[in-house]
Amino acid sequence: MSRKSHAVLVASHLLVLSAGGFIAWQSADRDAGGPETVGTKEKAARPSATVHRAAKAWTGSEYARAWKALREGIYTTRERVRIQRDLLARWAEVDLAAAIEAALGEAWDSDGMAESDPSGPLLDVFSEVLASNPQQGWDMIRGRQFGVGTGMLRRVWMEAVGRSDPLFLANRVAELSWRDRPVAIGICHAAVQAGAGGVTEGELFGVFSELPPEMVSAEQLMEFTSLPAGEVDLTTMKQEVVRLGDDDRMVRVKANLLGRALAGNPAEAIAGEIEDLPQAAREEIVWAVFRDSDKPENVLGLADLLVDEEAWGKLEQRETVQQLQKVARTGAAREVAEWAMTLPVRKETMDLFQHAVEPFLAGNLEASGRWLNELPDGVWRDLAYAGFSQAALDVHNNSRASRWALNRIGDQDFKSEAEDWRSQWEKRTGWTKK
Repeated sequence: MSRKSHAVLVASHLLVLSAGGFIAWQSADRDAGGPETVGTKEKAARPSATVHRAAKAWTGSEYARAWKALREGIYTTRERVRIQRDLLARWAEVDLAAAIEAALGEAWDSDGMAESDPSGPLLDVFSEVLASNPQQGWDMIRGRQFGVGTGMLRRVWMEAVGRSDPLFLANRVAELSWRDRPVAIGICHAAVQAGAGGVTEGELFGVFSELPPEMVSAEQLMEFTSLPAGEVDLTTMKQEVVRLGDDDRMVRVKANLLGRALAGNPAEAIAGEIEDLPQAAREEIVWAVFRDSDKPENVLGLADLLVDEEAWGKLEQRETVQQLQKVARTGAAREVAEWAMTLPVRKETMDLFQHAVEPFLAGNLEASGRWLNELPDGVWRDLAYAGFSQAALDVHNNSRASRWALNRIGDQDFKSEAEDWRSQWEKRTGWTKK
């Protein structure tokens, strides 16, 4: 083929592409009331239907030539990406691997269009093809067919297959890296919630429960458990928990399910239901009820049960603080503060104590000051005075109340720390003693 003929062929490919893709979306933008400036050298006319269909009959090599010809065009970033996506979508139907290779060569240079998208602005165009043939894409990924670019394709593949066949994706989780497993499991959970692929929660649970705990945690398995429809048989559920014995992960999963079944019951009733169960199961059951409780009057009783079960790890979690502060906002700030005074003094309970008393200390300096005077000497009293000092400064801008509290701290080492907090406030606000 002569140089002149080759140039004509490439130009014709580019014209068909521009007509079939660029003009189509440009027209759609105009219809939506958003006209744009055309970045090409010449304005092309709307193509006939026969011209548009001709592109579908191209061979892989012709798509490759059209792809290269795009580099000679003058487009805005948005125009270029839209034309590329149109071409890639058609090219993938003829030669998926070649189309992906071409896209990977461009995806690193998205010109600021997809800073938050790790796959760039082009790869998701292959979603439909990947979803229609999960095995083909998986073979490419498993064989690292595209080198380092395979990682970018893997995310697109997981998203596409998760929507079309989440069970296929679930069965490949064991072969994914530790970084990709949580993503894939999350995609499967979203898929089953949306009813994608006709897969059930139980089917996915069956797949994931066969994998070892280092691949799928108890918390991840819990995402695929729902209460059975109709009346719940608590006796059967408790027997199942006992039968699991030393299987810590499954005990936690089933205990969590049992806890959800007991939700809404008073703390005393829950304590009676779980008294014959293993300690690990009791802790998980109480935690499940406490975390999802929507009855403020039950929260403090359930918190007591967590203390009784020595569930220190649960008491350190943010959800515990959130539940207690939710109760405090209902008008029970003093009750929450008084409950905090009953906590055992441990490193795991220090932060919880401070957060639990904070709403009461910050709400009313006069009332909380009288309450502080009634507290017995000890760690909690000193910590409460320090919290009062901070609230006086940060919330009320009251340096005198802060000084009053600091002077009543008994532990001198701890008092020095509290004085440092005040010094930082003074520097930050420019406060000087008058």
